Amino acid sequence: MEELSSLNGDRGKIVLTVSRIDWGKRVTEIPEIARLVPEAEFYLVGSTSSSSGPILNLIEERARGLSNFHLETDVPRKRIIELMSQASIYLHPPFAEHFGFAIAEAAAAGLVPVVYRDGGGWTDIVSRIDEELGYTSVEEAARIIRFLLNDPERLKALSARAREVAKGFSYERFREKLNEVIKELAGPKAER
Repeated sequence: MEELSSLNGDRGKIVLTVSRIDWGKRVTEIPEIARLVPEAEFYLVGSTSSSSGPILNLIEERARGLSNFHLETDVPRKRIIELMSQASIYLHPPFAEHFGFAIAEAAAAGLVPVVYRDGGGWTDIVSRIDEELGYTSVEEAARIIRFLLNDPERLKALSARAREVAKGFSYERFREKLNEVIKELAGPKAER
């Protein structure tokens, strides 16, 4: 969180997705959303494994003819940080995460997260930023992204709110919460 909170830059109409490239993550939907929002550049960045071949083929098939969709695999963290400093929106694939570290990192970097309206990423992070940032379909995700890109003031305000919410996931905040729990469990003995 600390490394990402200092990111600033000239944020463009760039939508970033950082995810492992596998079937469970449903990343094959990202080119479909990019097709519906041609005015933005979409970057899907993620790690692959020996079983990623078929899903990469499907992503390439769905992205055929799109000039606004970019797939980058197995890139160094430096490249992800660079894209985070350029992107305005973080788009999480339609998958209900238990928590969503990538979502929290994107929020810390000032990206406005648009996520599937289910799971920990939605409940623990994004719903605290704004209830209108959750989607349940490809079409709804595209509508939210288009709305945000056409309202720079709203995007800026949500970026600031995302950073604020992400502070709750910092190491320092974790230590504070842990100390509170320990004191509560220890009861009066902790006072000595």
